[in-house]
Amino acid sequence: MRPFFLAFSKILSLHAKNKNVIPFKRLDYLFFSYLLLSTLFLLMEWGDYSPLLLLTRLILVPTILVLIYINQKSNNNIINILRNSYPLILSGYFYSETYFYNQLFMENIDSHLILWEDYIFGSQLSITFSQLLPQQIFSELMYFGYFSFYLLILFFSLYVLFQKKELFNQLVFKLSASLYIFYTIFCIIPSAGPQFYFAFPDNQVPDAYIFKDIVIFIQDTAEHPTGAFPSSHVGISIIILMLSWKYIRVFFHWSWPFVILLILSTVYIKAHYAIDVVGGLLIAPFILYLSDFLYQAPTWKQQESTNHHN
Repeated sequence: MRPFFLAFSKILSLHAKNKNVIPFKRLDYLFFSYLLLSTLFLLMEWGDYSPLLLLTRLILVPTILVLIYINQKSNNNIINILRNSYPLILSGYFYSETYFYNQLFMENIDSHLILWEDYIFGSQLSITFSQLLPQQIFSELMYFGYFSFYLLILFFSLYVLFQKKELFNQLVFKLSASLYIFYTIFCIIPSAGPQFYFAFPDNQVPDAYIFKDIVIFIQDTAEHPTGAFPSSHVGISIIILMLSWKYIRVFFHWSWPFVILLILSTVYIKAHYAIDVVGGLLIAPFILYLSDFLYQAPTWKQQESTNHHN
């Protein structure tokens, strides 16, 4: 820890002398903007977990500043990758955190989602789907489809890093921005999803094999009753397909079958209502458009140009 504190102390001392030692990129503005926004939500809806969440921020901020500073002074490839992808790496944590301050503006809307589901589809598809196909092998396929969300993000990032390195910063920014926009929506529109809202036995899913255990472990570890509508799993997967179609067509052709499995699986394993899926499909293009707008923001581009020349 001593090198960390020495580096952070040096950053503070150099800034006190008006030296530009931390060249912020648009990715940093994105991350710290969301961090500030979520901290405001946290302070406005104070609860038992709030001190721990604030402590996490007190650790994250200097850690990231040190990472940026070290990256500026080093040519280490791993440090450079971490520096240009840390918002994406941390996105899973910030998703689970929305649970603690997502009812600031309104109460949970699951009861309304259930009514919409009945009105549009005539039944609760998250219940009837698994009842229609209860076979273990099919259930395992659905759990694999849900797990493929994490693989999709990972392999998309790695493929861009190694095959389209010139696009890495741009695509990681747009993917990160899309995730944080979804999280902001979840803070404003709270919903839990069938697996948390329905009572036993309606929240149960047919048994499966390996991937059921993997997904349940992830859910128990990192997921909370939050972020059901619109489905970020569906929305982000569609955004990855859209980015792939535009920039890396070969990845699109490889990944679209997994996205279809993923969309089906979100309803089958009761992570989402079918209406959540529809919401994710419809909102994905708008969120990608907003992410692209943020990437093109002229003030950030001017700041990066100034940092580059300095």
